[in-house]
Amino acid sequence: MKADLILMNGAVFPEKRADSIAIKGDRILAVGKIDEIAGLAGEDTETIDLAGRPILPGFIDAHVHLFDTGLREIGWRVDLSGLSRDRALAALRDAVRSRGGGWVIGEGWDESGWDDPRYLSARELDRVAPDSPLGAVRMDGHMIVLNRVGLRAASEMGILPEGRPIDPEEGIVKERPAWALLQRIEPDTSTLADALSGAARLCHRLGVTSVHTMAKAWRIPILYERRGKDRLRIGVYQTVDAADDVGRIRAYEDDLWFRFLGVKAFTDGSIGAGSAAISWVYPSGGNGILTYPDDELFRLLSTAAAVGYQAAVHAIGDRAIEQVLRAYSSLGASPGLRNRIEHFELPAEGQIEGVRRLGIHLSMQPNFIANWSGSGKMYEKRLGKERDSRSNPLRGVIDSGIPLAFGSDGMPISPLYGIHAAVNAPYPGQRMTIGEAIASYTEGGAYFAFEEGLKGRIEEGFLADLVVLDEDPFLSPGEIEKRRVEMTFVGGRCVYSSEEGGCG
Repeated sequence: MKADLILMNGAVFPEKRADSIAIKGDRILAVGKIDEIAGLAGEDTETIDLAGRPILPGFIDAHVHLFDTGLREIGWRVDLSGLSRDRALAALRDAVRSRGGGWVIGEGWDESGWDDPRYLSARELDRVAPDSPLGAVRMDGHMIVLNRVGLRAASEMGILPEGRPIDPEEGIVKERPAWALLQRIEPDTSTLADALSGAARLCHRLGVTSVHTMAKAWRIPILYERRGKDRLRIGVYQTVDAADDVGRIRAYEDDLWFRFLGVKAFTDGSIGAGSAAISWVYPSGGNGILTYPDDELFRLLSTAAAVGYQAAVHAIGDRAIEQVLRAYSSLGASPGLRNRIEHFELPAEGQIEGVRRLGIHLSMQPNFIANWSGSGKMYEKRLGKERDSRSNPLRGVIDSGIPLAFGSDGMPISPLYGIHAAVNAPYPGQRMTIGEAIASYTEGGAYFAFEEGLKGRIEEGFLADLVVLDEDPFLSPGEIEKRRVEMTFVGGRCVYSSEEGGCG
C-alpha cells in the first residue's frame, strides 16, 4: 500500500525519534524515520519537507462555544476582546452607525485590565446608541450590559428577572435572562452557518482540529447538517436547564465529523460577574449564586445518567463544586460515563480528592490563568492573593491522576496561549510540564469523548489530524505563546498553511 502523503524531516511529538509520517486517506499509515517510510512513496505520493519543524497531534479544544466564536469572527457580533474601554465604545459606535438601526451586540470586553476597572454601563452605551438597542457581553458570557433602548426592548420581551429591577443607569443583566435575550435576537440559520465556517477557519489557523462545543438545542441541527463541510470535528454537549429537557433531546447519528456527547448544565456563574458560588464574600458583596437546589440538580444528573448521557457541569466556585460532588455521591454514577466538571477554578481543600474518588473528569481552561491570575490581576483583586494562588490547581489535578482535558471557552481559543499559561503560571500549584500541557490539549480531549483510539496521538491507524509548529516549544518554555502554527491537517488534508498560497 502506497501513501497519499508523506510528511518528512520533522520532529514527531512526543518522543521525536521519528521524523516522518505516511498518510493514506484520512489515517496515519506509518510513523518512523524517513528511510523506513520512503518505501511507502509511490508515483502519486505527495511529499512535504517539514525542514525540522515539530509535528504534533491536532489540538482538541474540549470546551468552546463555536457559534459565539464564529459570530465574532464574521463580524455579526462586534469583537471587543483586548480593547480598552474607549476603544470598545468606539467599536460599538462604529457598528451602530454602519448598521443603521436594529440590535447591535458586542462581546468580549474585560474591565479587569482597564485603568478604570468598572463594568461598562448603560450610561456609556446610551451615548453610543441613543436611539437603537445595544448590548455588550462581558468576556465570560455571564453578563450583558444594555442601553436604555435595549432594556426597554428586553422588558417588552418579558425576559428580565421579576422582583429585581434593573438599574437603568447600569443596565446589567446576568446569567439566564442575559442568555434568553441573546437567544431571542440571534441571527437566522444562514448567518449561523456562516459563523460555523468562520469559527472553523479560525480553529484551523490555531491548530485546532476537533472541538467540544456547548450548544442550545435549536442550534444543534445546524451543526449536524454542516458536519464535515468545514473539516472541523465537532463533539456536542446540549445545554439543558432542567431534567425534563433531557427527555426531549433529539437522536443524532454519529460519524467522524459529528458526535453527540452529552448534556451541559450550569451550577453557578463567573468570578468576573460576581456570580460564581463561593463560601466567602466578594469585595462588592454577596457570595454568588447556585442555579439549582440540590434536588433539582440531582434529578437532572440522574436523568442524564439513566439514558447514558455524559454530563459536563459548569462549576467554578467551591460551593458549586461541593454541590456537584454531593449530587454525584448520591447518584453513584458510573465512572464509565466519564462525567465532567467544567472550569473547577476555585476548589476548596479536599475537593480534588472528592473528584478523584468519584471518578469525575475535569475540563479546565489554562488561559484563565493567563488572563486573570497573578499580581494585580482580577483574581487577586476579587479573591485575594492567597486564594488566587490556589485557583486553577492544575498541578494538584495532574498529581492526583484525575483525567484532565484543556479547553479555551473562547477566551481566547488559541491552544498555544493556554499551554504557555499552564507551563508559566504565576504559582507552583498551577504549573505543568510542557508534555503534560500538550497532552491535556490532545490526548485529554480524545479520552473525554471516548475517542482515545482515534485521536490525540500520532500512531498508525489514528486519524491524520496534525499540526506543524514553527519551532519546538521545548526549546524555549518561556516563549510558547510566541510559537506559530505553520500547517494544520485534518484527515490528511491540509486545511491551513501560513505560507503564501496556502495549502495549494
